[in-house]
Amino acid sequence: MDYFDFVFPLFMILFPAIFTLFVGAKSKDPEQHAKSIKLARLLWFSTGFTVIAYILLARWYPVIAYFMWLMFFPLWFMLAMPLLRARDPGWRPLARDTLRSASLVRRDVLPPALRVAWIVALVLWGLLLCTSVMGIVLAVSELARWWLLFFHVAAGAELWLLHWAMRRSLIEPEPTSPHETELIRAERDSFHRLKLNAWFILAAVAMLIFSLPPLLLIWYGNGALMWAIAIGAGGGTLAGIGGGIFGTIASVKRAKINRLCIEASTQQ
Repeated sequence: MDYFDFVFPLFMILFPAIFTLFVGAKSKDPEQHAKSIKLARLLWFSTGFTVIAYILLARWYPVIAYFMWLMFFPLWFMLAMPLLRARDPGWRPLARDTLRSASLVRRDVLPPALRVAWIVALVLWGLLLCTSVMGIVLAVSELARWWLLFFHVAAGAELWLLHWAMRRSLIEPEPTSPHETELIRAERDSFHRLKLNAWFILAAVAMLIFSLPPLLLIWYGNGALMWAIAIGAGGGTLAGIGGGIFGTIASVKRAKINRLCIEASTQQ
């Protein structure tokens, strides 16, 4: 069991409990406060038990131990999320009697600079695809290498899929209040910019991770195998970590806006 295989499941197991440490108690309800204390104790007890089980399995059954990272999901959804909702009303869904306002402005319109960036990414993908096809034709490569083009097609599909996901995230219902404040508007604008930029960066990086390894293998064969592995495995890992960071920051920002909207509505 190498270093990454050991650290990755351990990180995933500890993440829910550690994340809750950075969310302070903002609820003024004594019942919710008492509930948060019970959930925190249960979360840390469950996390500690899981860590001990993981270390023991890693010693004797490393293959089984690696899949302990899946414990992230019950720890997060069954314990950490209820704990966050008990500590901070911003993590809860808006109550049915909470007033909301509607925006008549399209939120999925991209700024001109970002629109150009998406076009550049698409053109770059096309050039990489053409370069790979040219490498196969000129080198009269074996038929098996044509299968490498599948990853180029996947890169284009991924580019389109993340572009679609970005637009969907821009038009999803966001916490709003009829009693808007400058702070709420500023936080919502910051959240909007985060989604615009993060989705593009993830899409561009993922496109390169899908496209570069097959291009290198087509042109240079097994001589480029180590580079292809480094880009695919290393780049994929970094992209996954980046996506997790983006999702975490987005959740925190959304909860903050939600809490500000609730406070603005209840103060009127």
